[in-house]
Amino acid sequence: MKPEFEEILESFLQFLFWEKRVSDHTVTAYQQDVAFFLEFLSKKGYRSLQEVNLEILEQFVVEESKKGLERSSLARRISSLRTFFFFLVRERMVGENLAKLLDAPRIQRRLPEVLTLEEVENLIATCDSTSPRGLRDRAMLELLYSSGLRVSELVLLEFSHLDLENGMIRLWGKGFKERVVPFGEEARDALIAYLERGRPALIKDSRSNYIFVGDSSGRPLTRQNVWTLVKGYARKAGIEKNITPHTFRHTFATHLLENGADLRIVQEFLGHSDIATTQIYTHVNRKVLREVYDRAFPRK
Repeated sequence: MKPEFEEILESFLQFLFWEKRVSDHTVTAYQQDVAFFLEFLSKKGYRSLQEVNLEILEQFVVEESKKGLERSSLARRISSLRTFFFFLVRERMVGENLAKLLDAPRIQRRLPEVLTLEEVENLIATCDSTSPRGLRDRAMLELLYSSGLRVSELVLLEFSHLDLENGMIRLWGKGFKERVVPFGEEARDALIAYLERGRPALIKDSRSNYIFVGDSSGRPLTRQNVWTLVKGYARKAGIEKNITPHTFRHTFATHLLENGADLRIVQEFLGHSDIATTQIYTHVNRKVLREVYDRAFPRK
């Protein structure tokens, strides 16, 4: 990549982080996508972004599609380019956002995997509540299900975020957006047991403020740690679904809606800026639909 393109990419990443307030994970995705485009321009001999026209953008998309990318990956590439060109227009490096004219492939949105209440209880029951790590893992799983946390929020949870007495958590999610989320009695009891008997046995450095510690130094669990633990407990519980930490978030939202929660409230709990993102959880399994119909319809 040309040095001048590298400088522009770095400025774009700073814009994303400090002004758009997107997560580290999202910044990394944008960085990868835009770097592919700038490498493409460099290989084609272009020296300035002002040389880019719609034909060049379309040529890049065609070449990317020939790599065998999934539709979702190609759509993300185009979305990243639109944001990148928005930045370029704002900085007056180009005259208009030509990337808005690109046609993104249509993506059939898959419904998320969801656990039944019985599966949630079986999975959590596999944690060994007699060991410090088991107490930690049980509290972690209870909280994931009870509050619908993102795994990135869970691993960085500190004591100052937690109100055990009232069963509330203060969070800063995507874009540093603050929200307060409740958690239930089961999660509260599991947290108390872990904080009283589990965490003190796991940690040597009492100065650590992280709740879910990964080692004796007090460093927090990583997202990969949590992913591995969830996979392991799912196997142990005999659950054949493709379970990840995010499955608990899907399950949290779905169970709330199935039991009558308002969509706007669920949106607030999840920290979604757009209610359209929350609406994917309005799917209800056929058994629940049948039960609702049988209760509500007057003629059998």
